[in-house]
Parts: sequence; structure tokens; C-alpha cells
Amino acid sequence: MPHSTAALAAPKSHHADRNIQLPVRGRVRSQVIRPTCSPARNRQHLGSNDLCRRSRDVERRPSALSHRPGLGKRRRSEHSTDNQSRAGSRGRYPAAKRPCKRQLPWPKHELCDECSKICWDGIERIATEKLRFTWKGRPIADVGRRYRNPPTNNCTLCRQLYAPWIEKYLENSRWIERKFIPDKGDRIHVYPNLQYVPHITNHQPGRNLLRAEDAPYHIAVVPIAPKWKAGVLEHLATRGMVVVLPDGRTESRVLQPQQLPRRFDPEPVRSWLETCSKGHRSRCNPRIPEVKGMRVIDCESENLAIRNHQPGYKYVALSYVWGAPPVNGSTGPPNTGASASTRPPRDPNVERTLRLPRDVPLTIRDAITVTKSLGYRYLWVDKYCIDQHNPKEQQEQFSRMGDIYAGSQIAIFALGDDSEAGLPGVSTTPRLVQEECRSGRYRFISTMPDPHEFIKYSQWSNRAWTLQEGLFSTRRLFFTNHQVYFECNAMNTTECLKSDLGVLHTNNRQRLRAYHRAGQFICGNSSSYSHLDVRRNQANHRKVDILRRCQHQITQYTKRELTNKDDILHAFAAIARFYAKTSAMIASLSGLPVPFPIANLPGAENRKQEGLDHLTYALSWSHEINNFDTAFPRRFFVAQKNKKQQDPWRPHHNPKPQRRHGFPSWSWAGWFGAVKASREHLPYMWTSLLDSVKIGFPDGTVKPFEYILGFERYKAYFIRELLTADTLFFDAHVLDARQVVQRLVTTAGRSNSRSMPVGESFSSVGSAFDDEDDPGDSSQDSSRDSATTIGDIEVRLSTGPASLKEFRYQMLLSARQQERGEGTAPYYQCIILGTHGEPRKDVYRAIKAQDKKRRNARKRRIELFEPSDPEDIVCLVVRTDPVNGVSHRRGLMKVRYYTGKGGLEALWGWDVGEKRSFILK
Repeated sequence: MPHSTAALAAPKSHHADRNIQLPVRGRVRSQVIRPTCSPARNRQHLGSNDLCRRSRDVERRPSALSHRPGLGKRRRSEHSTDNQSRAGSRGRYPAAKRPCKRQLPWPKHELCDECSKICWDGIERIATEKLRFTWKGRPIADVGRRYRNPPTNNCTLCRQLYAPWIEKYLENSRWIERKFIPDKGDRIHVYPNLQYVPHITNHQPGRNLLRAEDAPYHIAVVPIAPKWKAGVLEHLATRGMVVVLPDGRTESRVLQPQQLPRRFDPEPVRSWLETCSKGHRSRCNPRIPEVKGMRVIDCESENLAIRNHQPGYKYVALSYVWGAPPVNGSTGPPNTGASASTRPPRDPNVERTLRLPRDVPLTIRDAITVTKSLGYRYLWVDKYCIDQHNPKEQQEQFSRMGDIYAGSQIAIFALGDDSEAGLPGVSTTPRLVQEECRSGRYRFISTMPDPHEFIKYSQWSNRAWTLQEGLFSTRRLFFTNHQVYFECNAMNTTECLKSDLGVLHTNNRQRLRAYHRAGQFICGNSSSYSHLDVRRNQANHRKVDILRRCQHQITQYTKRELTNKDDILHAFAAIARFYAKTSAMIASLSGLPVPFPIANLPGAENRKQEGLDHLTYALSWSHEINNFDTAFPRRFFVAQKNKKQQDPWRPHHNPKPQRRHGFPSWSWAGWFGAVKASREHLPYMWTSLLDSVKIGFPDGTVKPFEYILGFERYKAYFIRELLTADTLFFDAHVLDARQVVQRLVTTAGRSNSRSMPVGESFSSVGSAFDDEDDPGDSSQDSSRDSATTIGDIEVRLSTGPASLKEFRYQMLLSARQQERGEGTAPYYQCIILGTHGEPRKDVYRAIKAQDKKRRNARKRRIELFEPSDPEDIVCLVVRTDPVNGVSHRRGLMKVRYYTGKGGLEALWGWDVGEKRSFILK
């Protein structure tokens, strides 16, 4: 942990001594300095170098620390307790007895010479004159390039204004703009009313709120160049904003920055819990879990006994990363076995006193402390409350994990790398320092990194099992390295930004207003900036909202890791059950989200066709990899940066897909890698061309697709059954392989000579046809005619050929093999799933008629969902084994049309032939 820059505390009224906080090996020690002048005179020299020189000459004796006049009994007891706990936990001598070289830190109010020369009065002038602001803010000083490099001095303001993102931005901008952008240095810009705070939307209602509540200004270092907004937004979210607080300024009721304590303070959390329990009863109050054999830890018992859960018990749940830190560089699997003392009795009707072992990890010890400080007695921890030696009990309680977390009063989330990381600020694990300094009458304070960003890149977010723990907990308390962050199903707040929650809530106090972003882990809300519960809403546009949230959470889930790869659907079962119970009735076909027919047209045939449309929509998923829409991508530097895709897959680092054997290839569960969820793709805008669809299960049973559409409400056994589906049987058209090769050659344009990594999109522009075609080749005449309609052919492969050239070659070999009917090698085929674009008129008419909206609304909500993509012919790229006739998914291909010709009309320009039967595994 970096050392903090300590402050000179204000002198007490009865004594002239000063307490100076000294960092000693990761924690704070106190030192008393007697000034040589009066307290008033000394306060005038707070920022001078004389005080620093005098301070360095002061004698410091560790052994006499407890006898200094500035330390009372309470402070001495705190130091002794802290030393004892550290000595006991690490097996070392107390810090006061260890020989160490201590240096007096740079005072908090001290700035370097460069920062002291900046005229900060321009901030007050801009605020007084009420100047008009744009997204760029207002410049107040030119600072050259000094803030791009890590600060080498002890200036607190230099650390706050450190802007390493600028160099990366300038490098990437030269690739985007395709021209040299001169480096003219940087400026400090000021922004009004927390303009770029991530908690409030940048739309007019949010801006009006911050302006009305007189939220403070903040500053940032930006380059003297164009188009840097995205870079500074990402920088402020990951490092925090530098807020300027002039002396005498009235505190804002909304998002007022405040200094954080070095230790965890339970009082703010208690107030948040009280607000939630009184106002959010319908959304956040926990449900009593009905889980057979559930146990909890009694935190107030002498031996930390483990007891059977009773309906009246109010408990806290813990979510953390299992395993201990590596020893001597080892990277073995985490220790997931419980101690023998935690094993339950064999007869579940007989309660026997169980207790925690002595060697409990630090994270669990800290969680026990937090549980008691919040006023609760019982704690649930999966490692000790579930018998790890009883597979039957494990499977039963793992399947009900969502109910266990939903029944907790609050869930504690430890974001450390292992079980010994602890909860920052609770015991021995310290918090990172919040930077703060002063220049004249201005105070500069950091808002710390955005908790959403910290959670996103934590080790906890890499684990697949933890997603459902976050989604189904009604109240969540996250311990980041800087602060605590609280969110429930109706609000969220941070410790460093104090707000009057009554101002941010709606009139009925049921949730935050729409301009405040929602929490990261909310199930059933309409969007990421809404706390509105739409799980039971029957309006069609709300069903679309539910489906989009389901897609988003599948994307988040597929970015995570599993210790046991076979748990891919077990860890997803609770999420599948949740969305199957909503008004959208989303059936998870081996994890694939297939919504119930939205329009629900009368007649069995109409319902079947709409169900097949939604199945085609579900099958048209792709991995979240490079997306290029032209032959010469403008963001070519992204492709260069992602050449590491050939390495093994890692979340947030390398999204290259790999096959997960034992699960169907047509589902995301059969692959490692993040799935792309597109908000523009809507299920009723797809027209399926599949026929005779059947679903196969591992026990050999085969059921028609209409089986899914025969339920008014999905039962629990049916949801579990659909998760085990492994085969699809259907009839479909196939694009002629030679025609595909010909179109790819004639539309390749400038991209036909460039090789891309596996999974990239190979796109081509129709305007490049005439430059590439050979006028003497008559075989390309038909392609010239289609050049007026085809915009591009886009291929996204999860595995297989590593370049466009190799893909064309494989398709050509497949065409020859199918023509001759020889050979036993698997070959590639492009199965036509259907078309995407303008919805069928009867479906769209029925959806609009059922949509509920106020009479004075200019447009119905469903009319706002307009497709932004052109007409597409969507094909599934499969690899078929000619011996057994079984096909496996390899990727997706789209043929796009830009001239208004419908997808179905354009399809018949291809030689598709008769439908063929397929077995897709």
C-alpha cells in the first residue's frame, strides 16, 4: 500500500503540541512536534519550507512514544491493541519494537513549486460569472506535459492530477484520424457541478438537479487536442475526480465529497439500511428462505457455533473468493474443503453443536466483526454452512443459492484476491489513502475510483458463481480498497459522496429517480439507469426490456471463470429460473434465452411461427470480439492491440473463444468467451426459415419445439429440463458454397490481402467491387449485378480459419467435396437461419395494439425500438461430419443489403435449393 501523506492536525486549545501522522510499514503512527513559535504564527507557515526543515530536525524516539504529552490513554490503548493484533496475525514483533527508519512525511497542505504557481482564483471567477460550459469545460492553466508522468515528489495535487491516459489517447487518435496530431501539451480544465460524475446521467434532468443543488466544481488535466471526451471519462471513473471546495462554500445536499475515516464506520451503513427497510419494502425486504438443512454461524456465541437456521433468524450472507494466497510462488487450486469440525450430523433431525475451526480466514473473521457492528447475530458462509463432504447436500443447496442470498438482511461482498485478503478498514487490512490538499483558500479532495469500475475488474468479478450471489441479494455492501459501497434494488450510494437520499428518491420513496444510475446487480429493472421493477409488467416494451437485461447478464456471466468447467449451467440455473418466472417467460434452452411469443397471435400456427422467429433470434449470437464494418477499419489499431488473442482465454484480457466439450456448440454454454449482446437486435424483427424443429435431450428423448409453447407458466421441473437440452433437429436451406466464395472474392476490396485473427469480422464494401473485378473474367458478371444490393458480407467465427483467405479456401474445398460426393473429411456449410430487418406486419401490428401508453404520448414505446441495421440474411456456419451427419456450430455469417430490398426478396437471388435436414450438436 502506498504511504499516505499525513497532515498537521490543528493544535488543541489547551496545548500547543501538534500531532503528526507517521506512516510506519502500511499504517499510521502519531508523532508530537513542539513548534518553536506560537500556534498562530506556526499556522501561518503551514505551507512554508521552514516548517519542513524544522520538522526534520526533531528528535523521534519510538520507545518514548506512549509517554508523549499529546497522546492520552485512549490513543495508547489503540496503538497497543493494533500492535498486538498485527503480531498475532503475522507472527512478528509489534511495530513499536521493530527497528525501522522513519521519515517525517511531506505535510498535507504542502504543494510543489509548479502547483503553487497555478492561479486557482480563475475557478472562483468562472463560478461567479456563470459562464456557459460545453463538454470541454473551461481552461484555467497550461501545464505542459508534466502531469503525464508519475509524480516524483511528495506533492498531493500532482498525484491527484496524474493523467497517464493522455499518451495512450494521442497514440490511438493518430490511428483513428489517419493523420498526425501535434502534441501541444496539456491544460487544466474546470467543470461545473460535478459534470462528469458517473452517478448521475448527463441528460438535462440530471444536470438540472446538480445545478439546483449547487454541486461543487471539479478539475482535470486534458490534452490540447480534439475528441478526448471518452478518454477523460474513463480516466475519471478509474481514478476519481479532483473536486475543488473553496472556503466558506455551502455544502451541497447531493454528492458532497467528504473525508473518509481510515477505519470502517458502521454508522453510514446503518442509516442506509434504515432508509431501505422503511421505504423499499416491496423490492428490498428479504424473503424467508425455505432451504432444507440450511445452517448459520452464531457470531455472539463463545465458540462461534454453527446452528440450524430457524425462520426467525435474521442473518447476513458473505460472498468472497475462496482459497488462500499462493505460498512460495505456487499456483495450486484453491482449498475448498471445510474443516472436520464443520461437518453436520448424519441425522438432519438431530442438532449437534458445530463450531468454526480455529484457523478461520481473515475475510471471514472480518465479516463476523462487520455482522456484529451492524446489529445482527447470524452469518452465512458457504464454506462452513454447507457440508463440503456431502455431494447431495452440496448440489441441493447450490441450486438454491439464490434463495439463500435473497433471504439475507444484507450481503457482504469481499473483493479481495483470496480468503486472506480481509475487508479493508475492518482489522489489519488498511484502506488506500484518500488524497487531499489545500492551496490558499481552495481545498482539493479526491472522490476515489468509481466503485462500479473497481468491482468490474476485481478478482471477485472473475468468478462465475459470484454473479448470482450479487444478483439475488436484495441489499449489498461492497468493500473496495478505498471505501464501502452500498446498493439495494432501489438505490445505491457511496461513502465518499454524501447525499440527502430524500432528494434523490421519488415522491413515494420507493426508488431513486431516473436520472440516478442503478446498481450493478439488479434483476428485473428496465435498464442500467433505472430502478423500475418490470418483472411482472405485461406491456410488450417491458418484455423487451426484460430480454435485454437477460442478454446483458449473460454477457457478464460469460466473461467469468469457473474452477470446474462443467458447472457452467449449474451456476446459471438460478438466473434461468428467475427470467423464466417473469412476464417475458424466457426459456433457457441449454442457457440460450428464447422468449415466449411477444405478439402472441391467435392460432397455433401463428404462435409456432413467432416462436421459431424468437428461436432464430436466440441462435444468432456471437462472441464479443473485434467488430469491423468496412474493408479498411477505422480502428485498425484495435486489431493490432488484440493480436494476443492467440493466447489462452482470460476474462477482461483475452476474449478468444474456445470450445467447452460436453455442452452443445449452438449454445454459449458450449464455449469459453464473452457473448455479445446487441440492444438493436429485437426478437420480433427476425423471420425464421427453419422448419420441423425438434429438441433432443441426453436421455434420448426428442420433443417438438411446440412443447415449449404449450405452457401458460413455466414449472420448476420444466426449467431444469430445458437446461439439459443438447441437440437440435431441423430442416433449413443452405447457401451454395461456390457462390459464397465468389461473393467473398468479389467483395473483399482492400481487405482481401490482409489476414486477421480468429473470430474477426471480415467485411467488404460494395464500392470496391469495380476496382477489384477483372473485366475479362466473365465468371464475375453475376457478382457485378449484385454489387448494387449487397453492402457487405460479415463473418464472425468462434473457431476454425484464422483469416478471410483461409475461410474462402475451406469453403472452396467444401464445395468440391459436396459436388463429388467423395471423402470423409468434415466440410463447412452456411445454414440459413432466416432474415433480420423489418418485422412482419401482422406481428408488429399486434405488438403495437397491445402496447400500453398514455394518450398524450407522441409515440408508443414499442415504436421507439427501431432497427438501425440494414436487411440481413443470417446464416449459421457449421462443420458437418459426412459419416454421421452431425453438424457443429463454428460461427455466424451475415449478408447485408443497403438498397431497401427486403431480406426475403434478396435471398432468392442465391441458389439455395431444397431444404435439407440437420442434426446440430
